[in-house]
Amino acid sequence: MKNTLQLFIQKSFAFNAKNNFINLKPQIKYNNADIDKINIFADNRNKIGIYRWINNLNGKTYVGSSTNLSVRFYAYYSLRSLVKSNRPMERALLKYGFSNFSLEILEYCNFKDLLEREQYFLDLLKPEYNIVKTAGSTLGYKHTEESLKKMRNFILSDEVLAKKKLATKNATAARSIPILVKNIKTNEISEYISLSAASNALGVTKGAVSQALLNKTILKKIYILEKKECKDSNNKG
Repeated sequence: MKNTLQLFIQKSFAFNAKNNFINLKPQIKYNNADIDKINIFADNRNKIGIYRWINNLNGKTYVGSSTNLSVRFYAYYSLRSLVKSNRPMERALLKYGFSNFSLEILEYCNFKDLLEREQYFLDLLKPEYNIVKTAGSTLGYKHTEESLKKMRNFILSDEVLAKKKLATKNATAARSIPILVKNIKTNEISEYISLSAASNALGVTKGAVSQALLNKTILKKIYILEKKECKDSNNKG
């Protein structure tokens, strides 16, 4: 029991020593990268600088830089980009979720000083999630078959899985728009459950169906399309 407690104290001291005893004051700190997402984008639009991700659970960090921080952060928040990447930082975001990360803007700077300042912070902080230790360099990093297999089998955090499920649900709902199609020659009206169903029945692309709905044009010179109005289930009578 004593050894376990001592080990815990040693690890805690090491964590605090690495993260708190360095006299470092970021220009901005976002304590919860999930809750602060909108501010992260808004505050850093068209700005050049160096940033640091901090895993609040284990203290591991990543230092990076960008000539447009907002665009760079959009890539981090893209689930598609995260899943495709095998870099430790992206894998950590998938595993632990954004709510368990802080994001710091270590320094805003100009373009010509960017790599020099990034190298300074790499040397100072020695971030664990960084694969290479030279600013602006990705030389020598390749995906092995083993690493690709690990990436395909990587277990996503509950937070990320929930967001992915919601995104899929919303995308499916967006495609499932009930469509009414009227044949102006026969006055016959047909109903289809989605853009895909209507496009298949009419022998045209989904894009053509979507454009006909949007622009209220006649499709194939005989079909008028409109969205079916869904009745409010709370209205009675």
